[in-house]
Amino acid sequence: MKVESVKNINITLLLSSPLNHLLISQKDLLDKFKSGDSDNDKHSFIEAPGLKVLVFPKRQKEIVFEANRIVINDKRGGKIDESEVVDDLQNLLTLDAIDLNKLSAYGFNYDAVIIPESDSFDINNLVGSKIASIENIKSAGVNVLFEKGSITYVLEIKPLKDNKRFIAHFNAHFNLNKLPSAADLKSEINLQFNEFNKILQNI
Repeated sequence: MKVESVKNINITLLLSSPLNHLLISQKDLLDKFKSGDSDNDKHSFIEAPGLKVLVFPKRQKEIVFEANRIVINDKRGGKIDESEVVDDLQNLLTLDAIDLNKLSAYGFNYDAVIIPESDSFDINNLVGSKIASIENIKSAGVNVLFEKGSITYVLEIKPLKDNKRFIAHFNAHFNLNKLPSAADLKSEINLQFNEFNKILQNI
């Protein structure tokens, strides 16, 4: 299988204790992320107990603060090495609300539409023979948790309506309490996407 289009890339930080949401203001966030283009800077700000979300629809950027988690989404669908999520994270790290001493883990997530590389693709390529032997299967997917070295991975594949295309989610989780440099993060986000592609090529 192979990637047809990337739908979302994100970087996620997990914290050992809750964020102080009182220190996260809409104004401070806008000051960090405004581009100077009034159209690009149109945004919405969602606020609820334990949740703050800043969304830039035109830029397809989302910055999410949950109780113990920070998520930066890039939904533009461009090349991985052109994603701004690491630069956006560096911007966020200057906020008083974020204390990296509380970091417990971080990870990358990729959502993509994937397609078979040949017409010979069969349901047996996704599921075991016993599952595939069920009569009249209309669709099937996978959900796999595995480890490679110190990295924990999750791969989910679900069929889309036409059963010729699939939506795949790939997560690379680093159980580390120290964040690498921006340069290393940019390298790693590409390496993990390459890992995603290698796995798909074997299906």
